[in-house]
Amino acid sequence: MFDLDDTIVQAGSYVSQRVLRALGQARAAGYVLSVASGRALCSVHKGVLESGAMDYAVCSNGSTVTRLEDGKVLCRQPMLREDCLECHELLAPYGAAWNAFLGNMAYFEWKGASYMLTGRTGALARTRRYDEGRKDAVRKVARTIRRGMRYVRLSFTNKGHKQVMSILPYIKGAEDGVDKMGCTIPKASDCQKAAQLLATDGRFEVIRMGQTELEITARGVTKGMGVRKLLEHLNLGTGDAVAFGDGANDLPLASAVGCFVAMGNAEDAVKAQADFVCPSVAEDGVAAWIEQHLL
Repeated sequence: MFDLDDTIVQAGSYVSQRVLRALGQARAAGYVLSVASGRALCSVHKGVLESGAMDYAVCSNGSTVTRLEDGKVLCRQPMLREDCLECHELLAPYGAAWNAFLGNMAYFEWKGASYMLTGRTGALARTRRYDEGRKDAVRKVARTIRRGMRYVRLSFTNKGHKQVMSILPYIKGAEDGVDKMGCTIPKASDCQKAAQLLATDGRFEVIRMGQTELEITARGVTKGMGVRKLLEHLNLGTGDAVAFGDGANDLPLASAVGCFVAMGNAEDAVKAQADFVCPSVAEDGVAAWIEQHLL
């Protein structure tokens, strides 16, 4: 099970050939591979999907589980439309800029700055994760961006990925529910208040990404839950699974698999829950771990 951003995808747009090769070799050796992402399926990096290495996709923080061979949705646990509208209203005082994932579409408000929106925005927003405290951190990220620019067109020119003035019309029309909502809030202190407000409400699973971004799903719906559903489908147990991650929304994976691997660039809280810490995404950490432990 593989998180995407800052796990196998660098700077939001680049996947190294070494990582793609290791994924393909693992699959050829008989392992079943799955995305485990906060992104909607339509926003998953094209290079990852087109490589043919992945068999399944756990997306929208566990709200959907899809078999990639034929696109069949094995599990979907969306939020109710009415709950989403009330969530939107609850956070109105904090000036939230929203995104919403509905089936095969991902909507992002123009005023927002989610790490999922562009490779360059995401990379610059997370410079410190790559090289904490180093003076050359920005230069290192800039090199990563340049190296990955040829992937940007593939990654973000996507019919299912749309920027809009407001997500409200789309939520109002979502009769079968919303897989996931997210928002960026200008002030970190307000973001913390908003997260506490939604957590107290009891209808939502709320994860704070960085200082100013929230990811919101139905109560109990996490990447960990999505992975458990996939393992049930495959008739596999927890001990048969390995997951890789770096951020707060990856923490539920730790209890859903037998082996949880944190990236070298992961947050401290993620490393604290890990069975292994592999090298950073910039050092092809996933490939290094696969080569040593699986191949």
